[in-house]
Amino acid sequence: MRNPRFSLVGLLLAALPFAAGIGCSKSESASPRISAGGATFVDPIMQKWSAEYKKAKNVEIDYVSKGSGYGISNVTSRNLDFGCSDAPMNGKENDAAKAAGGDVVHIPVTIGAVAIVYNLPEVKDLKLSGEVLADIYLRKITKWNDGAIAKLNPGAALPDRDITPVARAESSGTSSIFTEYLSKRNGGFASKVGASKSPKWPAAGVLGKDGNDGVAGHVKDAAGTIGYVELAYAKKNGIAFATLINKAGKPVTPDAAGVTAAVEAAMKVKQDKEPYSLHPLTFSFTDADGDSVYPIVGASYAMVFKKQPKDKGTVIVDFLKWVVADGQQFAKDLDYAPLPGDLTKKAQELLGTVTFE
Repeated sequence: MRNPRFSLVGLLLAALPFAAGIGCSKSESASPRISAGGATFVDPIMQKWSAEYKKAKNVEIDYVSKGSGYGISNVTSRNLDFGCSDAPMNGKENDAAKAAGGDVVHIPVTIGAVAIVYNLPEVKDLKLSGEVLADIYLRKITKWNDGAIAKLNPGAALPDRDITPVARAESSGTSSIFTEYLSKRNGGFASKVGASKSPKWPAAGVLGKDGNDGVAGHVKDAAGTIGYVELAYAKKNGIAFATLINKAGKPVTPDAAGVTAAVEAAMKVKQDKEPYSLHPLTFSFTDADGDSVYPIVGASYAMVFKKQPKDKGTVIVDFLKWVVADGQQFAKDLDYAPLPGDLTKKAQELLGTVTFE
């Protein structure tokens, strides 16, 4: 008589290859996953893009929001499939990337305003200029009722309260945009601090916080503070933001129309200074000409090696082509400005130069 125990074991052993086959099939059909990270400026819309692209194409985009410096260093070291930065790679960074894997293309993916947020319950509509902002961050202006601020806000009940400026603690493209603007408006700031992702602030008095969300959260909670964040973070947190006097002497707020005006003006200017001169489709949008221009505007760039592996590289490029075209429909609702049509076309052409090996 056949041993029933032996027969049961045999059946289980025979079933193993079939079970293993099921496991392999599941793995093979798993969603492609793209690792990305960097600028916090772009994070709100990147999360939206990731969700929408997952629904449309079943591709996972894992984006880590840790600052532009993180995006640059980790795409260079190949820890990310693509990185994002609001400041294009400078000469030193560009050389390091070339040594690591060849040319890196910079794709503009979104454009937005850097809002000057403040916590001053006594003043609902604060006006500031680039010159005054620079002196606040240089610690030359330390009180809210300083004469330079009072001159811009006649009749306002400015309190005799200390100003606490808040800045980004990590390497940040938003800091680069902000300090580039201040350097254009204030010669003293240009010589003492200059445009930088990691500016050297005065030794005392400027408080550092991580990320756009860190700066926004601190300003929201602490009276007397002032900071700079991408507009979406100001609106999400319900923080007051200043009206700025632009290059033409006009008071402007950070809205989509002011951002678009800055982009249109800047794209007419030859980009002959580093880092913008090192890469096609990178632009300085700060302190542009025009009555309606908002003066602190920047782009976020997706940085990707021009030579890509065949499998994952095509997935990365397809996603970025979608971002600069169909993905722009989500910009206005998230307080960004859509890329101009001409810039979308040029971005797709630049992505077309990526090769797969």
